[in-house]
Amino acid sequence: MAGWPSIERAEDQWLVQSLRSGDVAAQAHLYDVYAARLFDYCHVLLRDQEAAALTLLDSMIIVQECIGELTDPRLFRGWLYAVARDECLRRRAQSEVPAERRRAAEAVGGLETDEATRQLVHSALLVLNGRQREVLDLALRHELDPGELAEVMRMAPQDVSVLVAQARHDLDDAFAAVVVAATGREDCPSVSALAGPQGRRLDAETCRRLARHITNCPICGVRGNRKVATTRLLSAMPYAAIPADLRDRVLSVAADPQFADLRATIVNRAEPPSEVEPEPEPRDTSRFWPVAVAVTVGVLIIGGILLVLPGSGSQNTSNNQAIGSSPGGSPSDADSPADSAAPTPSDDATSPTPSPSGSSGGPTPTPTSKHSTRKHPPGRSTSAPPSQGGPPPPGQPAPGTLAVSGCTMHGSRTCTVTVSAQGGPVNWSVSGVRGDISASGGGSLAAGQSTGVTVTRDATICIGSGSGSVSFSSGASASVNWYC
Repeated sequence: MAGWPSIERAEDQWLVQSLRSGDVAAQAHLYDVYAARLFDYCHVLLRDQEAAALTLLDSMIIVQECIGELTDPRLFRGWLYAVARDECLRRRAQSEVPAERRRAAEAVGGLETDEATRQLVHSALLVLNGRQREVLDLALRHELDPGELAEVMRMAPQDVSVLVAQARHDLDDAFAAVVVAATGREDCPSVSALAGPQGRRLDAETCRRLARHITNCPICGVRGNRKVATTRLLSAMPYAAIPADLRDRVLSVAADPQFADLRATIVNRAEPPSEVEPEPEPRDTSRFWPVAVAVTVGVLIIGGILLVLPGSGSQNTSNNQAIGSSPGGSPSDADSPADSAAPTPSDDATSPTPSPSGSSGGPTPTPTSKHSTRKHPPGRSTSAPPSQGGPPPPGQPAPGTLAVSGCTMHGSRTCTVTVSAQGGPVNWSVSGVRGDISASGGGSLAAGQSTGVTVTRDATICIGSGSGSVSFSSGASASVNWYC
Protein backbone atom coordinates (compact mmCIF):
# COMPACT_ATOMS: atom_id res chain seq x y z
CA MET A 1 0.00 0.00 0.00
CA ALA A 2 0.99 3.66 -0.49
CA GLY A 3 3.94 2.64 -2.64
CA TRP A 4 5.38 0.33 0.05
CA PRO A 5 5.90 -3.36 -0.69
CA SER A 6 3.87 -5.77 1.41
CA ILE A 7 5.64 -7.41 4.34
CA GLU A 8 5.09 -11.10 4.98
CA ARG A 9 4.39 -12.14 8.55
CA ALA A 10 7.15 -14.75 8.24
CA GLU A 11 9.61 -11.89 7.71
CA ASP A 12 8.47 -10.35 11.00
CA GLN A 13 9.30 -13.56 12.82
CA TRP A 14 12.69 -13.72 11.12
CA LEU A 15 13.39 -10.14 12.25
CA VAL A 16 12.53 -11.02 15.85
CA GLN A 17 14.86 -14.01 15.83
CA SER A 18 17.68 -11.98 14.25
CA LEU A 19 17.33 -9.13 16.74
CA ARG A 20 17.27 -11.55 19.67
CA SER A 21 20.39 -13.31 18.46
CA GLY A 22 22.30 -10.04 18.12
CA ASP A 23 22.75 -10.39 14.37
CA VAL A 24 24.71 -7.31 13.27
CA ALA A 25 22.61 -7.04 10.11
CA ALA A 26 19.25 -7.24 11.89
CA GLN A 27 18.85 -3.53 12.64
CA ALA A 28 19.74 -2.60 9.06
CA HIS A 29 17.15 -5.05 7.75
CA LEU A 30 14.55 -3.77 10.20
CA TYR A 31 15.21 -0.24 8.98
CA ASP A 32 15.00 -1.18 5.31
CA VAL A 33 11.68 -2.98 5.83
CA TYR A 34 9.85 -0.67 8.22
CA ALA A 35 11.54 2.75 8.43
CA ALA A 36 9.64 4.44 5.58
CA ARG A 37 6.30 3.30 6.99
CA LEU A 38 7.10 4.26 10.58
CA PHE A 39 8.50 7.66 9.56
CA ASP A 40 5.29 8.44 7.68
CA TYR A 41 3.21 7.40 10.72
CA CYS A 42 5.35 9.50 13.09
CA HIS A 43 5.12 12.45 10.71
CA VAL A 44 1.32 12.16 10.71
CA LEU A 45 1.28 12.46 14.52
CA LEU A 46 4.03 15.07 14.93
CA ARG A 47 3.89 17.07 11.67
CA ASP A 48 7.60 17.94 11.84
CA GLN A 49 10.36 16.26 9.85
CA GLU A 50 13.09 16.33 12.50
CA ALA A 51 10.76 15.36 15.35
CA ALA A 52 9.52 12.40 13.29
CA ALA A 53 13.11 11.42 12.46
CA LEU A 54 14.21 11.53 16.11
CA THR A 55 11.14 9.58 17.17
CA LEU A 56 11.85 6.92 14.56
CA LEU A 57 15.46 6.68 15.78
CA ASP A 58 14.31 6.31 19.40
CA SER A 59 11.71 3.71 18.42
CA MET A 60 14.25 1.61 16.52
CA ILE A 61 16.61 1.67 19.51
CA ILE A 62 13.84 0.71 21.95
CA VAL A 63 12.84 -2.21 19.73
CA GLN A 64 16.46 -3.38 19.48
CA GLU A 65 17.17 -3.06 23.20
CA CYS A 66 13.83 -4.43 24.45
CA ILE A 67 13.22 -7.22 21.93
CA GLY A 68 13.69 -9.77 24.71
CA GLU A 69 10.45 -8.55 26.31
CA LEU A 70 8.45 -9.66 23.24
CA THR A 71 7.67 -13.26 24.11
CA ASP A 72 5.63 -14.05 20.98
CA PRO A 73 7.13 -13.13 17.57
CA ARG A 74 3.63 -13.04 16.06
CA LEU A 75 2.97 -9.86 18.03
CA PHE A 76 5.96 -8.02 16.56
CA ARG A 77 4.23 -5.73 14.07
CA GLY A 78 1.64 -4.41 16.50
CA TRP A 79 4.31 -3.96 19.17
CA LEU A 80 6.57 -2.10 16.73
CA TYR A 81 3.87 0.41 15.83
CA ALA A 82 2.81 0.71 19.48
CA VAL A 83 6.38 1.66 20.42
CA ALA A 84 6.42 4.35 17.72
CA ARG A 85 3.04 5.72 18.78
CA ASP A 86 4.02 5.80 22.46
CA GLU A 87 7.18 7.73 21.58
CA CYS A 88 5.20 10.23 19.49
CA LEU A 89 2.77 10.86 22.35
CA ARG A 90 5.61 11.11 24.87
CA ARG A 91 7.41 13.66 22.71
CA ARG A 92 4.25 15.75 22.35
CA ALA A 93 3.45 15.53 26.07
CA GLN A 94 6.97 16.68 26.98
CA SER A 95 6.89 19.56 24.46
CA GLU A 96 9.72 18.17 22.38
CA VAL A 97 8.05 19.21 19.12
CA PRO A 98 9.13 22.67 17.86
CA ALA A 99 6.55 25.43 17.77
CA GLU A 100 7.48 26.22 14.17
CA ARG A 101 7.26 22.90 12.43
CA ARG A 102 9.03 21.97 9.24
CA ARG A 103 7.06 19.44 7.23
CA ALA A 104 8.79 16.65 5.36
CA ALA A 105 8.67 16.51 1.60
CA GLU A 106 5.96 14.22 0.27
CA ALA A 107 6.35 11.28 -2.05
CA VAL A 108 3.68 10.13 -4.45
CA GLY A 109 1.43 7.23 -3.53
CA GLY A 110 1.09 3.91 -5.26
CA LEU A 111 -1.86 4.81 -7.54
CA GLU A 112 -1.89 7.44 -10.26
CA THR A 113 -4.83 9.84 -9.94
CA ASP A 114 -5.40 13.41 -11.00
CA GLU A 115 -4.96 16.33 -8.64
CA ALA A 116 -8.67 17.12 -8.45
CA THR A 117 -9.54 13.60 -7.30
CA ARG A 118 -6.90 13.75 -4.60
CA GLN A 119 -8.28 17.06 -3.42
CA LEU A 120 -11.75 15.54 -3.19
CA VAL A 121 -10.39 12.62 -1.16
CA HIS A 122 -8.59 15.05 1.13
CA SER A 123 -11.80 17.05 1.62
CA ALA A 124 -13.66 13.85 2.56
CA LEU A 125 -10.93 12.85 5.02
CA LEU A 126 -11.28 16.18 6.80
CA VAL A 127 -14.78 15.15 7.84
CA LEU A 128 -13.51 12.25 9.97
CA ASN A 129 -12.31 12.67 13.53
CA GLY A 130 -8.74 11.99 14.62
CA ARG A 131 -9.13 8.44 15.84
CA GLN A 132 -11.06 7.42 12.73
CA ARG A 133 -8.35 8.80 10.49
CA GLU A 134 -5.61 7.11 12.46
CA VAL A 135 -7.15 3.63 12.43
CA LEU A 136 -7.91 3.89 8.71
CA ASP A 137 -4.33 4.94 8.05
CA LEU A 138 -2.96 2.02 10.06
CA ALA A 139 -5.38 -0.53 8.65
CA LEU A 140 -5.33 0.24 4.93
CA ARG A 141 -2.05 2.01 4.27
CA HIS A 142 0.03 0.18 6.89
CA GLU A 143 -1.88 -3.11 6.63
CA LEU A 144 -2.28 -3.83 10.34
CA ASP A 145 -4.80 -6.53 11.22
CA PRO A 146 -7.46 -6.06 13.94
CA GLY A 147 -5.34 -7.60 16.68
CA GLU A 148 -2.41 -5.35 15.81
CA LEU A 149 -4.68 -2.31 15.68
CA ALA A 150 -5.96 -3.18 19.14
CA GLU A 151 -2.36 -3.34 20.37
CA VAL A 152 -1.44 0.03 18.89
CA MET A 153 -4.61 1.91 19.82
CA ARG A 154 -4.92 0.27 23.27
CA MET A 155 -8.46 -0.81 22.56
CA ALA A 156 -10.40 -4.06 22.67
CA PRO A 157 -10.52 -5.84 19.29
CA GLN A 158 -14.28 -5.61 18.94
CA ASP A 159 -14.13 -1.87 19.58
CA VAL A 160 -11.43 -1.48 16.93
CA SER A 161 -13.53 -3.40 14.40
CA VAL A 162 -16.55 -1.20 15.06
CA LEU A 163 -14.42 1.95 14.88
CA VAL A 164 -12.87 1.00 11.53
CA ALA A 165 -16.17 -0.09 10.00
CA GLN A 166 -17.83 3.16 11.04
CA ALA A 167 -14.86 5.17 9.75
CA ARG A 168 -15.09 3.50 6.33
CA HIS A 169 -18.84 4.10 6.23
CA ASP A 170 -18.40 7.76 7.17
CA LEU A 171 -15.63 8.20 4.60
CA ASP A 172 -17.80 6.70 1.86
CA ASP A 173 -20.65 9.07 2.73
CA ALA A 174 -18.29 12.04 2.98
CA PHE A 175 -16.75 11.32 -0.40
CA ALA A 176 -20.16 11.04 -2.04
CA ALA A 177 -21.11 14.34 -0.42
CA VAL A 178 -18.05 16.25 -1.63
CA VAL A 179 -18.48 14.87 -5.15
CA VAL A 180 -22.13 16.00 -5.27
CA ALA A 181 -21.20 19.37 -3.74
CA ALA A 182 -18.53 19.87 -6.40
CA THR A 183 -20.45 18.68 -9.45
CA GLY A 184 -24.20 18.64 -8.73
CA ARG A 185 -25.08 22.27 -8.14
CA GLU A 186 -26.30 22.99 -11.67
CA ASP A 187 -28.48 19.89 -11.85
CA CYS A 188 -30.01 20.07 -8.36
CA PRO A 189 -30.76 23.41 -6.68
CA SER A 190 -30.95 21.75 -3.26
CA VAL A 191 -27.21 21.04 -3.31
CA SER A 192 -26.22 24.70 -3.02
CA ALA A 193 -28.66 25.23 -0.18
CA LEU A 194 -27.29 22.23 1.72
CA ALA A 195 -23.58 22.56 0.94
CA GLY A 196 -23.25 26.34 1.13
CA PRO A 197 -20.98 28.44 -1.10
CA GLN A 198 -18.84 26.73 -3.73
CA GLY A 199 -15.43 25.78 -2.35
CA ARG A 200 -16.42 25.85 1.32
CA ARG A 201 -15.11 22.94 3.36
CA LEU A 202 -17.84 20.48 4.28
CA ASP A 203 -18.14 19.58 7.94
CA ALA A 204 -19.58 16.37 9.37
CA GLU A 205 -23.10 17.74 9.82
CA THR A 206 -23.22 19.10 6.26
CA CYS A 207 -22.06 15.74 4.92
CA ARG A 208 -24.80 13.99 6.88
CA ARG A 209 -27.44 16.27 5.39
CA LEU A 210 -26.07 15.76 1.89
CA ALA A 211 -25.92 11.99 2.38
CA ARG A 212 -29.59 11.93 3.38
CA HIS A 213 -30.42 14.12 0.41
CA ILE A 214 -28.51 11.87 -1.99
CA THR A 215 -30.49 8.88 -0.75
CA ASN A 216 -33.83 10.53 -1.59
CA CYS A 217 -32.92 12.63 -4.64
CA PRO A 218 -33.20 10.88 -8.04
CA ILE A 219 -30.82 13.43 -9.59
CA CYS A 220 -28.06 13.33 -7.00
CA GLY A 221 -28.62 9.61 -6.42
CA VAL A 222 -26.99 8.92 -9.80
CA ARG A 223 -23.77 10.40 -8.47
CA GLY A 224 -24.13 9.22 -4.89
CA ASN A 225 -25.18 5.59 -5.33
CA ARG A 226 -21.60 4.37 -5.52
CA LYS A 227 -19.30 3.14 -2.82
CA VAL A 228 -15.75 4.42 -2.82
CA ALA A 229 -12.91 2.02 -3.51
CA THR A 230 -11.42 3.29 -0.27
CA THR A 231 -8.24 1.25 -0.37
CA ARG A 232 -7.31 2.39 -3.86
CA LEU A 233 -8.14 6.02 -3.20
CA LEU A 234 -6.12 6.20 0.00
CA SER A 235 -3.21 4.46 -1.67
CA ALA A 236 -3.06 7.39 -4.07
CA MET A 237 -2.53 9.91 -1.28
CA PRO A 238 1.06 11.05 -0.77
CA TYR A 239 3.22 9.97 2.17
CA ALA A 240 6.08 11.69 3.97
CA ALA A 241 9.44 11.06 2.32
CA ILE A 242 12.01 9.81 4.82
CA PRO A 243 15.25 11.86 5.02
CA ALA A 244 18.06 10.27 3.04
CA ASP A 245 20.64 10.55 5.83
CA LEU A 246 18.45 9.03 8.56
CA ARG A 247 19.52 5.45 7.89
CA ASP A 248 23.17 6.16 8.74
CA ARG A 249 22.13 8.02 11.90
CA VAL A 250 19.95 5.17 13.14
CA LEU A 251 22.46 2.41 12.39
CA SER A 252 25.30 4.38 13.96
CA VAL A 253 23.45 4.91 17.25
CA ALA A 254 22.25 1.29 17.21
CA ALA A 255 25.66 -0.33 16.77
CA ASP A 256 28.48 2.03 17.84
CA PRO A 257 29.80 1.23 21.36
CA GLN A 258 30.29 4.95 22.08
CA PHE A 259 26.50 5.37 22.02
CA ALA A 260 25.83 2.72 24.67
CA ASP A 261 24.88 5.37 27.25
CA LEU A 262 22.62 7.10 24.74
CA ARG A 263 20.85 3.83 23.96
CA ALA A 264 20.27 3.26 27.67
CA THR A 265 18.94 6.81 28.05
CA ILE A 266 16.49 6.33 25.18
CA VAL A 267 15.13 3.15 26.76
CA ASN A 268 15.00 4.59 30.28
CA ARG A 269 13.05 7.70 29.37
CA ALA A 270 10.41 5.78 27.38
CA GLU A 271 7.06 6.18 29.06
CA PRO A 272 3.53 4.95 28.41
CA PRO A 273 1.34 7.55 26.68
CA SER A 274 -0.57 10.02 28.80
CA GLU A 275 -4.28 9.47 29.26
CA VAL A 276 -5.11 12.48 27.09
CA GLU A 277 -3.89 11.80 23.57
CA PRO A 278 -3.42 14.76 21.22
CA GLU A 279 -5.35 14.44 18.00
CA PRO A 280 -3.09 14.55 14.93
CA GLU A 281 -3.87 17.01 12.18
CA PRO A 282 -4.77 15.85 8.69
CA ARG A 283 -2.16 15.75 5.99
CA ASP A 284 -1.65 19.18 4.49
CA THR A 285 -2.07 18.47 0.80
CA SER A 286 -2.79 22.05 -0.13
CA ARG A 287 0.82 22.51 -1.18
CA PHE A 288 0.36 19.89 -3.84
CA TRP A 289 -3.34 20.05 -4.67
CA PRO A 290 -4.76 23.59 -4.37
CA VAL A 291 -8.36 23.87 -3.31
CA ALA A 292 -9.21 25.88 -6.39
CA VAL A 293 -8.61 23.01 -8.83
CA ALA A 294 -10.86 22.07 -11.68
CA VAL A 295 -12.82 19.45 -9.78
CA THR A 296 -15.20 18.94 -12.66
CA VAL A 297 -12.36 17.52 -14.75
CA GLY A 298 -11.28 15.39 -11.80
CA VAL A 299 -14.67 13.80 -11.45
CA LEU A 300 -14.34 12.42 -14.97
CA ILE A 301 -11.37 10.43 -13.68
CA ILE A 302 -13.26 9.22 -10.64
CA GLY A 303 -15.09 6.70 -12.79
CA GLY A 304 -11.91 4.62 -12.78
CA ILE A 305 -11.54 4.97 -9.01
CA LEU A 306 -15.06 4.29 -7.74
CA LEU A 307 -16.53 0.83 -7.60
CA VAL A 308 -20.26 0.28 -7.98
CA LEU A 309 -21.14 -2.05 -5.15
CA PRO A 310 -24.71 -3.39 -4.98
CA GLY A 311 -26.30 -3.66 -1.56
CA SER A 312 -24.11 -0.88 -0.21
CA GLY A 313 -26.61 0.00 2.49
CA SER A 314 -25.45 -2.77 4.83
CA GLN A 315 -22.18 -2.91 6.75
CA ASN A 316 -20.02 -5.88 7.50
CA THR A 317 -18.15 -5.49 10.74
CA SER A 318 -16.18 -8.70 10.55
CA ASN A 319 -12.43 -8.48 10.94
CA ASN A 320 -11.82 -8.73 7.23
CA GLN A 321 -14.32 -6.01 6.34
CA ALA A 322 -13.63 -3.75 9.28
CA ILE A 323 -10.26 -2.52 8.16
CA GLY A 324 -9.86 0.84 6.44
CA SER A 325 -7.36 3.70 6.37
CA SER A 326 -6.71 7.31 5.82
CA PRO A 327 -3.53 9.29 5.97
CA GLY A 328 -3.06 11.60 8.84
CA GLY A 329 -5.03 12.39 11.91
CA SER A 330 -7.74 14.98 12.21
CA PRO A 331 -8.04 18.63 13.10
CA SER A 332 -8.83 19.29 16.69
CA ASP A 333 -12.18 20.75 15.74
CA ALA A 334 -13.28 17.74 13.69
CA ASP A 335 -16.00 16.07 15.72
CA SER A 336 -17.18 12.60 14.93
CA PRO A 337 -20.71 12.46 13.50
CA ALA A 338 -23.20 12.36 16.34
CA ASP A 339 -25.43 9.79 14.71
CA SER A 340 -22.64 7.41 13.78
CA ALA A 341 -19.89 7.94 16.33
CA ALA A 342 -17.82 4.92 17.19
CA PRO A 343 -17.40 4.09 20.88
CA THR A 344 -14.28 5.44 22.51
CA PRO A 345 -13.07 2.90 25.05
CA SER A 346 -10.54 3.78 27.67
CA ASP A 347 -6.87 3.51 26.78
CA ASP A 348 -6.24 0.85 29.37
CA ALA A 349 -8.61 -1.61 27.70
CA THR A 350 -7.02 -5.00 27.32
CA SER A 351 -5.55 -5.38 23.84
CA PRO A 352 -5.76 -8.81 22.24
CA THR A 353 -3.10 -10.57 20.31
CA PRO A 354 -3.27 -10.87 16.53
CA SER A 355 -3.65 -14.20 14.80
CA PRO A 356 -1.67 -13.94 11.54
CA SER A 357 -0.95 -17.03 9.50
CA GLY A 358 2.37 -18.72 9.94
CA SER A 359 4.89 -19.16 7.16
CA SER A 360 3.65 -22.68 6.46
CA GLY A 361 0.36 -21.33 5.19
CA GLY A 362 -1.79 -23.08 7.83
CA PRO A 363 -3.66 -21.28 10.58
CA THR A 364 -1.65 -20.26 13.60
CA PRO A 365 -3.28 -20.49 17.01
CA THR A 366 -4.00 -17.10 18.53
CA PRO A 367 -2.29 -16.45 21.88
CA THR A 368 -4.73 -16.01 24.70
CA SER A 369 -2.93 -13.24 26.53
CA LYS A 370 -0.98 -10.15 25.63
CA HIS A 371 2.77 -10.46 26.11
CA SER A 372 3.99 -7.49 24.12
CA THR A 373 3.53 -4.67 26.61
CA ARG A 374 6.84 -2.85 26.83
CA LYS A 375 8.32 -2.35 30.26
CA HIS A 376 9.46 1.16 31.06
CA PRO A 377 12.46 1.00 33.39
CA PRO A 378 12.69 3.94 35.76
CA GLY A 379 15.15 6.67 34.86
CA ARG A 380 18.64 6.10 36.12
CA SER A 381 19.96 8.49 38.72
CA THR A 382 22.98 8.86 40.95
CA SER A 383 22.96 10.11 44.49
CA ALA A 384 25.49 11.13 47.08
CA PRO A 385 25.52 9.85 50.66
CA PRO A 386 23.96 12.05 53.33
CA SER A 387 26.13 14.58 55.07
CA GLN A 388 28.49 13.08 57.62
CA GLY A 389 28.89 14.24 61.21
CA GLY A 390 26.91 14.08 64.39
CA PRO A 391 23.13 14.09 64.67
CA PRO A 392 21.34 17.32 63.72
CA PRO A 393 20.49 19.82 66.46
CA PRO A 394 17.18 19.21 68.21
CA GLY A 395 14.22 20.39 66.11
CA GLN A 396 16.11 20.29 62.82
CA PRO A 397 15.45 17.53 60.28
CA ALA A 398 18.24 15.18 59.29
CA PRO A 399 19.95 16.11 56.00
CA GLY A 400 18.88 14.19 52.93
CA THR A 401 20.62 13.02 49.78
CA LEU A 402 20.77 14.75 46.42
CA ALA A 403 19.46 12.62 43.56
CA VAL A 404 20.14 13.78 40.00
CA SER A 405 18.84 12.57 36.65
CA GLY A 406 20.62 13.16 33.32
CA CYS A 407 19.15 14.56 30.11
CA THR A 408 19.49 14.36 26.32
CA MET A 409 19.42 17.10 23.67
CA HIS A 410 17.47 16.12 20.56
CA GLY A 411 18.67 18.49 17.87
CA SER A 412 18.54 21.45 20.29
CA ARG A 413 21.21 23.19 22.38
CA THR A 414 19.68 22.73 25.82
CA CYS A 415 18.21 20.13 28.12
CA THR A 416 17.36 20.03 31.81
CA VAL A 417 19.02 17.95 34.54
CA THR A 418 16.63 17.22 37.41
CA VAL A 419 17.87 17.48 41.02
CA SER A 420 15.80 16.21 43.95
CA ALA A 421 16.10 16.07 47.73
CA GLN A 422 15.42 12.63 49.13
CA GLY A 423 14.99 11.83 52.81
CA GLY A 424 15.56 15.37 54.06
CA PRO A 425 16.64 18.90 53.11
CA VAL A 426 19.66 19.37 50.85
CA ASN A 427 21.94 22.30 50.04
CA TRP A 428 23.35 21.88 46.54
CA SER A 429 25.33 23.62 43.82
CA VAL A 430 26.88 22.79 40.45
CA SER A 431 30.58 22.18 41.01
CA GLY A 432 31.72 21.54 37.45
CA VAL A 433 31.05 20.15 34.00
CA ARG A 434 32.74 17.73 31.66
CA GLY A 435 32.49 18.08 27.90
CA ASP A 436 31.41 20.84 25.55
CA ILE A 437 28.61 22.09 27.82
CA SER A 438 27.85 24.80 30.37
CA ALA A 439 25.72 24.68 33.53
CA SER A 440 25.44 26.55 36.82
CA GLY A 441 23.12 26.94 39.76
CA GLY A 442 22.54 26.01 43.36
CA GLY A 443 20.25 26.46 46.32
CA SER A 444 18.34 24.61 49.00
CA LEU A 445 15.66 21.98 48.61
CA ALA A 446 13.25 20.72 51.23
CA ALA A 447 12.66 16.98 51.47
CA GLY A 448 10.83 15.77 48.39
CA GLN A 449 11.38 18.95 46.39
CA SER A 450 12.89 18.97 42.88
CA THR A 451 14.24 21.58 40.54
CA GLY A 452 16.02 21.73 37.22
CA VAL A 453 19.43 22.81 35.98
CA THR A 454 19.60 24.03 32.39
CA VAL A 455 22.52 22.54 30.48
CA THR A 456 23.65 24.31 27.30
CA ARG A 457 25.79 22.85 24.55
CA ASP A 458 28.54 25.38 23.82
CA ALA A 459 28.91 24.74 20.09
CA THR A 460 26.28 26.43 17.95
CA ILE A 461 26.70 23.88 15.17
CA CYS A 462 25.98 20.27 16.06
CA ILE A 463 27.38 17.49 13.92
CA GLY A 464 26.89 13.89 14.97
CA SER A 465 26.60 13.36 18.71
CA GLY A 466 28.46 13.73 21.98
CA SER A 467 28.26 13.41 25.73
CA GLY A 468 29.34 15.08 28.95
CA SER A 469 28.33 15.36 32.58
CA VAL A 470 27.42 17.85 35.28
CA SER A 471 28.95 17.44 38.75
CA PHE A 472 27.43 18.67 42.00
CA SER A 473 28.91 19.70 45.34
CA SER A 474 27.45 16.61 47.00
CA GLY A 475 29.47 14.33 44.73
CA ALA A 476 26.56 13.33 42.50
CA SER A 477 26.99 13.47 38.74
CA ALA A 478 24.42 13.59 35.90
CA SER A 479 25.14 12.43 32.35
CA VAL A 480 24.30 14.66 29.38
CA ASN A 481 23.99 13.36 25.80
CA TRP A 482 23.19 15.01 22.50
CA TYR A 483 22.80 13.99 18.89
CA CYS A 484 21.77 15.88 15.79
